[in-house]
Amino acid sequence: MDGAAGAAPEAGGSGLSAAPTPAAARSGAPSAPRRVVVIGVGNEMRRDDGAGIAVVERARPLLPPGVEVRTLGGEATSLLDAWAGADLAVVVDAVRWDRSPGSGVTRIEVTSAPDAVSGFEAGTSSHGLGVSEAVALGRALDRLPLRLVLLLISLEEEGHGEGLSPAVDRHVDDAVALLVVEVGAGSRW
Repeated sequence: MDGAAGAAPEAGGSGLSAAPTPAAARSGAPSAPRRVVVIGVGNEMRRDDGAGIAVVERARPLLPPGVEVRTLGGEATSLLDAWAGADLAVVVDAVRWDRSPGSGVTRIEVTSAPDAVSGFEAGTSSHGLGVSEAVALGRALDRLPLRLVLLLISLEEEGHGEGLSPAVDRHVDDAVALLVVEVGAGSRW
């Protein structure tokens, strides 16, 4: 499932392509390719927890060539590894909010608004230690990508089984549209 959009993962490899270091990317070298990673987080066998994966899989054919698409269970260190060296990483996940369940998609640009994730508590993600902890750990270890954008979908049902709740499924297409715009804009800077 991992690899560049529209391409099969590399055989025997990690599915990650060589990319410029963040320092090289900042130097403004015109020939340096931009590394864009899209990460869908979740578990498709836990109802709405599969929303992040559903979004990236629906978006995959709409993304520019060369964009890496990853699906992960949400463990914090696997996220650090997935976005390592990226110029832009967009992470899509389902979360528990204080607001009403199924309330939609929230976009947070972590690198330009670092305090925007301060409201995350342990357990906000449905994966235990997950996206918010990966952001905190990445910040502490200086392992954040140059730009990190979170697209968060408020979940409604967390039971076992496949399929998204109707309320969350309605928000998946909104998240796909946001993701495609985010990646398209990110590939031009």
